[in-house]
Amino acid sequence: MGKTAGILALILVLSIQSSSQTHNDFYTRSQQINRSGLYFLGGWAAANMAVGTYGWMRYEGDTRYFHQMNAAWNLVNAGIATWALLNMGREDISGLSDHELLRKHIRTENIFLINAGLDILYMAGGAWMLQASSRNEEYADMLKGYGQSVIMQGAFLFLFDLAKFGIQYRHRQGFWQNTQLGFTPSGIGLTIAL
Repeated sequence: MGKTAGILALILVLSIQSSSQTHNDFYTRSQQINRSGLYFLGGWAAANMAVGTYGWMRYEGDTRYFHQMNAAWNLVNAGIATWALLNMGREDISGLSDHELLRKHIRTENIFLINAGLDILYMAGGAWMLQASSRNEEYADMLKGYGQSVIMQGAFLFLFDLAKFGIQYRHRQGFWQNTQLGFTPSGIGLTIAL
């Protein structure tokens, strides 16, 4: 009986270590997904700043303001992407429990959903500027150009945030379908599908 209990204890310890490694791999993959998204956002920002600066200098009227807003908006996007990438490189997850890793992952999913809601507000603000441009002769070009830009940038961010949410959600669902910890009639059971 003593040998059997010892073997079962060893199997449980190895299962828990394997589970812990799997959770670390899960969160590491979550970070890789976020990192690729931040590079994509940074690329979008760089392209918009370059084209926006050119268009700002090259064109007149509402087109000039459209490009001006694209360049300015994407200074913020570039700053956010840079800041997030720098902070991501400093994060140490080695001391976090499985529960904390999952909580961090879900918080990231929620941030993408909240941002998608804000993106809708950006588009609504752009639509308001477009509408206001027809009633304001003095600032018509600026309101129209800025409105078009804000709608376009908001639409891009809306699609970006929804896509990142969907990818992270699917990543979490796929992981938890393959890992199950539960109570059985004979005790606690851990199942990892490989």
